[in-house]
Amino acid sequence: MDIEISNDETTYSYDFPQHLCHMCGKCCKAITTPYSYEELFNLAKEGQEEAKVFVEVFKRYDSVEDAKKAVPDHVENILKQLKKNNPNLDESKVTFYYCPYLQEDNKCSIHATRPDCCRRAPRNGWSLFPPGCGFKGWQFQQKEKVKATVRKLKEYQLELELLPPDTFIKTRNMTAVELVEYIDDRIKPWEKYGAKYW
Repeated sequence: MDIEISNDETTYSYDFPQHLCHMCGKCCKAITTPYSYEELFNLAKEGQEEAKVFVEVFKRYDSVEDAKKAVPDHVENILKQLKKNNPNLDESKVTFYYCPYLQEDNKCSIHATRPDCCRRAPRNGWSLFPPGCGFKGWQFQQKEKVKATVRKLKEYQLELELLPPDTFIKTRNMTAVELVEYIDDRIKPWEKYGAKYW
């Protein structure tokens, strides 16, 4: 069984096609995270690298309304998705950021030394792209690759469940039941994207 999937969905972006970027700059003008600014600040103090980048590199908009003025369609798109995931979302609690290094021509003035979070963007096929983004086709392909891998893992799990639980799988150095649990762990991060139904 050579099927492998990371349990960290951020590592699944590969073969990133830079040439697809339309250079609209919207993704750099409206950025958000699941954390409040205070939570990010505390995570940064604890050494969490991405939190440190947000606190040290990106600048906060004073309000959601200010972010909407800068990039209305992208901010509305993000808020729509957040509300889909959380119907009780309080918009005023969402913090948007922008990159101060984005130039007027939408090029990055620190491109050669940009933070890792920028180098890895988009993180995976479930990243929220601005309307009209050139990565939409790439996004679909990435989602389909993940779904295909998850389906193969589930098929393998079903085969393992037909075996006595203590059957030893030499190629994995695990029992059948341990391997089923291992596969569950690999699939779990994708459940928030609907992996239970793939």
